[in-house]
Amino acid sequence: MAEVSELKHFDLFKGFSEKQLSQLAQLTSKKNYGKGQVIYNEGDPAKHVFVVDKGLVSLRRVEPGKLVGIAFENRDRGELFGTAAVMQPREYTLTALCLEETEVYAIDADKLGKICELDPQLGYKFMSAIAQVYFERYKSAKRQLYQMVQTPALITALPG
Repeated sequence: MAEVSELKHFDLFKGFSEKQLSQLAQLTSKKNYGKGQVIYNEGDPAKHVFVVDKGLVSLRRVEPGKLVGIAFENRDRGELFGTAAVMQPREYTLTALCLEETEVYAIDADKLGKICELDPQLGYKFMSAIAQVYFERYKSAKRQLYQMVQTPALITALPG
C-alpha cells in the first residue's frame, strides 16, 4: 500500500481530496524493476495503471520473434501509463520496458473502477488524467503524420 504523502508529490493527484488520496493509496502498491525488465507485454491482460516514481519506461511494440521494435513514447517521473487497464478489452496494447532502474506505483484497476463508481468526482478526475494521456498521443500522431506527408518522397522502381 502506498502512502498518501507519496501520491501528493505527483501533479496527477493535485486536486484530489485527502479522502480520495487515502482511497487511492489503499489500492496502490510500489514495485521495483531493473534495467531491461519488462513490466508488461503487449497482449497481456491489463490489471494495473502505473505512475512512474523513478526511472524511465519505454512503451513499444515488438513483433513476436523479432529483436527490433518501435518505441512509441517514454514515461518518466509522475507520468501515467498502462491506461488500457480501465478500458475494454482491458488488454495492454504496447510493451512497457524499463530503460533504467525503475520504481512505479501500480494501481489495481478493478478496485479503481469500484471506487470511481462510489465517488464519481474521483472517477472524473482520474479519467480526465487518462484522457490527457490519449490526447497527447493523438497530437503526437498528428504531428508525425504531417511530417510524413510534408516530406517529399522519391520512389523509384528498379528494372526487372
